[in-house]
Amino acid sequence: MFDVSELVAHWGYLAVFVIVVLGNVGLPVPEETALLAAGYLVWRGELRLSLVLTVGIVSAVVGDNLGYWIGRRWGQGVVERFRRLIGITPQRFESMRGFILRWGPLGVFGARFIAGLRFLAGPLAGACGLHFTAF
Repeated sequence: MFDVSELVAHWGYLAVFVIVVLGNVGLPVPEETALLAAGYLVWRGELRLSLVLTVGIVSAVVGDNLGYWIGRRWGQGVVERFRRLIGITPQRFESMRGFILRWGPLGVFGARFIAGLRFLAGPLAGACGLHFTAF
């Protein structure tokens, strides 16, 4: 297993960008840990706060959009296969799907703050057919 703080210390902004994009695409990676490590490096004076904030925001938006388009392009099948890969039970998955379908754009926004649903919000919104402007 790799140490996220060492990755961020060595690669800096690029590591933050890649990890946050992957997390927002739908992969369960430690994106919060990467941002915490970057915050620590800002405190130590090794990274600049303005750049960490910019990279964090841009990478989250890029990752969310990529996740949405992956779900939109390959639909429910890819999300279902991914569900099995990461071990989410069918009942939990249907609960997540129902949450997005019931609440629409507000559900996607709220999902960003719910552990376990956060990283699948974008792909699930695309697979459920939520319109891009609403997303």
